Amino acid sequence: MLLEALSSLALATVISFAGSVQLGPVNFGTLHTALHKDKKSAIRFGFGGSLPELLYCGLAVAGAGWLGRFEQWQEILQYCTVVVLFVFGVYLWFQKSHSPEGQSSIQTSKGNELLVGATFGLLNPQLFPFWLVVITNLKSYGLITSTHVVVQVGFVVGAALGAFLLQLLVAEVTSRKREFIYMRLTRNYNKVLGAIIVGIAILQLLINL
Repeated sequence: MLLEALSSLALATVISFAGSVQLGPVNFGTLHTALHKDKKSAIRFGFGGSLPELLYCGLAVAGAGWLGRFEQWQEILQYCTVVVLFVFGVYLWFQKSHSPEGQSSIQTSKGNELLVGATFGLLNPQLFPFWLVVITNLKSYGLITSTHVVVQVGFVVGAALGAFLLQLLVAEVTSRKREFIYMRLTRNYNKVLGAIIVGIAILQLLINL
């Protein structure tokens, strides 16, 4: 049983890590926090953004029967995501950039990164359908056969772990390459990131229509 639980955890971790490599509010939030604050703040943001994986993956594990109950909420969350991305992009566009040397003088509000990251993660409408499809396919191929609660919990924890490992990597790489990013973007990284995020929001809106 323990071996099955560990295998389930490892499988979900790999799938979640790979599936999280996409343009989304949590990834952009971790990147921005690492640039604008510090690595520890970015890690807290990324950890908060990974927690909703527990909720959505857990719901997906509970069964496809949940899908009908959450269809209307999925539509609402899709438009909420568009709003979050658009507001976040506009905020970045008008936010003044700071030089790496001036990072220590930036006044930051410590401690709220976890909550903000969790909020961004909750507003990701792709998580539940993603895990629902993944789990259905894994069961059809016989990669998930056990219905024991320990094995299922291992899978759900692995989903959050994989997402967090990616955010940890983003925070680490961004913190190490901060000066390079500033130089490459000529200290206009806020406008560049803001424009990209607004573009994604518009694209998401067109897809939802």
